[in-house]
Amino acid sequence: MSINKPANDLINAKEAEIQRLSWFNALFTTIKNDLERGDTYKAQELADLGQYLAQDFHHYSEDDLSRLNKEPKVEL
Repeated sequence: MSINKPANDLINAKEAEIQRLSWFNALFTTIKNDLERGDTYKAQELADLGQYLAQDFHHYSEDDLSRLNKEPKVEL
């Protein structure tokens, strides 16, 4: 195992995390804008989507953490 693999895995995980957080930002900004216009149906649908994405992100993060915890620890 390369010493760089854990670092690369962490970098990839953080890049994915940043991408998902940008999706949440766009989603919640749209919900806020819809609510300001009184479009509560669309806001509810978007909130449901946000809940799904949050749960998916949670499971993804748990799986990623579990995988990282199973990798051998590298002493520096």
